[in-house]
Amino acid sequence: MLPTLANCFGVTVDALLGNDKIIAEERINHYIQKYKSLTANDEGKRALELAKIAYEDYSYDYRIVMLYVNALKVYGTSNDKEEIERLCKLVLKNCTDKTLLLDASSHILGLNSAEDKFAFMEKYIEYGQDWNWFNVYPHSSIEGKIMMQNDIVDKWWHLNAYIGILLNQWNDIEGYNVSPNTKIALIKKQQAIFNAVFDEDDLGEFVFYVGQYNELLTKEYLSIGDTEKAIECFEKAVDGWMAYNNLPKEHKYKNILINHRPYLREKTGGSYTSLARYKSEIDNNSIYDAIRNNKRFLHAYSKMKI
Repeated sequence: MLPTLANCFGVTVDALLGNDKIIAEERINHYIQKYKSLTANDEGKRALELAKIAYEDYSYDYRIVMLYVNALKVYGTSNDKEEIERLCKLVLKNCTDKTLLLDASSHILGLNSAEDKFAFMEKYIEYGQDWNWFNVYPHSSIEGKIMMQNDIVDKWWHLNAYIGILLNQWNDIEGYNVSPNTKIALIKKQQAIFNAVFDEDDLGEFVFYVGQYNELLTKEYLSIGDTEKAIECFEKAVDGWMAYNNLPKEHKYKNILINHRPYLREKTGGSYTSLARYKSEIDNNSIYDAIRNNKRFLHAYSKMKI
């Protein structure tokens, strides 16, 4: 009867037996570390089995829930989609850990059609409005101020992600044919929201978006034959990529909205944000042919030395 009672009360069997919470935390951490080890060694079947056992033992812990979601998505079958969606919505609705919330949103967005992504993103923003931290922390407390800062930056991320979905998915929906000018307007909205939140001389890891937005604008201007604006945006994109590539090992933000988020260089980046990825995109995308021999283009391109 112990597992049934534990599930009923939303606790572990350890708790029913009177064991210390430290034991449960140790077991949760053990599951997480063991799962990482199995995935690193490409033991997918064992990783999925472990995640299922962990979820059965600690279904109330959102770290374990997201571990199970990851296992189902990576090592499960197409029949697991409904369960993944159910668990992700559960996390989005009840969890307060921002990392897990973003993980849940990323997983669920990858499941659906373009139409479903629109609908879910709207719901995701609605969930964001429900993250009322002041029910827990008073406005005047240090914790309350930090939570307000988190909320503002996260609202920027929500809008940025939603506009990104509009840009990337519209043409995947039957009946939609979005013009480059409409896309340019959306990208400029992203830039405006970004510039309202972040300081130009204090971007830190967020300088990545300077390159990203201008890269998108470059392609859209090229698609309508406006080479002058395309080159101008390309120069800004390269400056953003180089600034991101040359980030210091550590940075302490001065901006009050993000000064609680120091970062370490090794925690940022990846293959998507590497100079090699940018250069490969430029070299292999024919859309750049219209400006490939332009002096300003060549000068900016020459800055990207690997």
